[in-house]
Amino acid sequence: MMASTDLKALMGSHQRMIAICHDPDLDADAKLFALCTVAIMHDMITDGSAEGRIKRGRWLSEVCAMTGRDGHWVREVIRNDIPRYAPPEPTGYCTTPMVGREGLCGKGAIIRGIERDPFTGEGTPYGYCSRHRNHDDDWRIQQQIKQWNQNGRPEPAPNAGGVLRRYIDIDWARLYHWAAPDMTPAEVVQSPTLPKPKLVVLQGGKDV
Repeated sequence: MMASTDLKALMGSHQRMIAICHDPDLDADAKLFALCTVAIMHDMITDGSAEGRIKRGRWLSEVCAMTGRDGHWVREVIRNDIPRYAPPEPTGYCTTPMVGREGLCGKGAIIRGIERDPFTGEGTPYGYCSRHRNHDDDWRIQQQIKQWNQNGRPEPAPNAGGVLRRYIDIDWARLYHWAAPDMTPAEVVQSPTLPKPKLVVLQGGKDV
């Protein structure tokens, strides 16, 4: 007979797996990693081997064996989940506001990049076509980047990463350093994206 503690652990792991599958903030690789990790840690908890296997990092090798992937894949999944601020991607079009009509120029950009607010670090994509590129904007952008660097490269609250921590309780600081020693995780994690609502049909009689 299954003990009540085993049943509780099983139900908890099952609920986490369902939540992982429906989390829009996780890509396919992160979902696979998270599902395998939850399954492995459920076994470790129920057989009492969690502490030793986690300390020695054996569970990461077990994730590789279960998924058929290598350690490089595991590092990439963890690296991609490090909490950070990710500015918008640079645009391929000219972002100069038009004078005679509403909207932006929209022609193909010959130069593009990310402007940085010197005080908050917030990034704004820009692009300039051959007609609208000018020395004033080039100088302004260079000065903003220079001031941002002088201010210690401040960053806004993270808008990417930190999703796996919702489902896996482990020493993430250690894992982040192992996967990406060149990166410093942000302290605040982005708010979860709510999954899309689903239509549920309830069937019942007059008592419903």
